[in-house]
Amino acid sequence: MTKDIKTTELIRTSQSWDGAMLPDFPQGQPELRVIRLDFPIGAKTGWHHHSVVNYGIVQQGNLTIVCQDGTEKTFHEGEALVEVIGTIHRGENRGFKPVILNMFYFSSPGAEITIQHPELDRENEKIALEQIVKDQPKPANKIDARVQKLLLVIGKQALPRRQIMVDLGLRQKSRKSLIDNYLKPAYSQGYIDFAYPNSPNKPEQAYKLTAKGMEQYKTLTSFEG
Repeated sequence: MTKDIKTTELIRTSQSWDGAMLPDFPQGQPELRVIRLDFPIGAKTGWHHHSVVNYGIVQQGNLTIVCQDGTEKTFHEGEALVEVIGTIHRGENRGFKPVILNMFYFSSPGAEITIQHPELDRENEKIALEQIVKDQPKPANKIDARVQKLLLVIGKQALPRRQIMVDLGLRQKSRKSLIDNYLKPAYSQGYIDFAYPNSPNKPEQAYKLTAKGMEQYKTLTSFEG
């Protein structure tokens, strides 16, 4: 005897999760792609947007979708997710176990289904540095040795982060160490600033000494001499 099969409709809609109407399907032969995404605890995607209709099922964990304007929604294990189209967003695993997400994409053959926005991640780095002014306690009068070394490396020029890492003798994998131990303290204490403050999205942002930093630099070089 054949056992009964239970069917459950998880979702039926013509709208993405934010309430926007989905676009029409493209004309011609369609292409279906199925992609599994694994989010470790604390993982985030970069800012991106989709140009095609796509939806998915959260197989494990809880996934939060955050739009650039601050709108967000959390999808729980077993829930269906109809993604936003043309809206810049990112996915975040804020839970306590890895997230597994299976996504289904419908497009014309070879279409670019996801468009990344790395410039927004660079802008967030600038915002994070500025936030340190509020978050860090007031610095002691004595300047940290690593900040001294950073000031001596930058000197009277404007240097990009990659060159600063080379001059400090740091490996490329030490990006977090550079930000936490050198750039953040120097920035919060008013010794350095962005070389292009009006262009936060500039691909190769650089750093320069402020007037306060230049005074400290002169003191350090005078002392060394």
